[in-house]
Amino acid sequence: MPDEIERKRLVQDYYERVNAGDVDGICKLFAADARIEDPVGTEAVVGEAAVRAYFERVVTEFGTQDTPGTLTGSQDEQHVAAGLTATIRNPQDPAGGRLAVNVTAVFRIDADGLIAEMRAYWGATDVTPA
Repeated sequence: MPDEIERKRLVQDYYERVNAGDVDGICKLFAADARIEDPVGTEAVVGEAAVRAYFERVVTEFGTQDTPGTLTGSQDEQHVAAGLTATIRNPQDPAGGRLAVNVTAVFRIDADGLIAEMRAYWGATDVTPA
């Protein structure tokens, strides 16, 4: 099981790869049966093909740039939480405006040191023009 420092390093690596638009690199960080719920309360994305399609959309359609705050570990040897601002392309703005989304993301890391689950908490009031 990866220790807390390794888990935080993995999550930081995830954000660096998202910001670089590295879909292949992002997908290598996820377990084959990984689950993403973004935002929490919507249908989950599950498995390699669905995770890849999700991140292709994150990078291509939304041009996501994440600015995480301090990463927070857990005592259960599995989780890392991150408060962050995700700046994304507004899909409803033909002029290409951007939105800032206030997010709390919770990652569950498996025994192999891969992301098994990512849950992103944000609501309608957490989205503002960037």
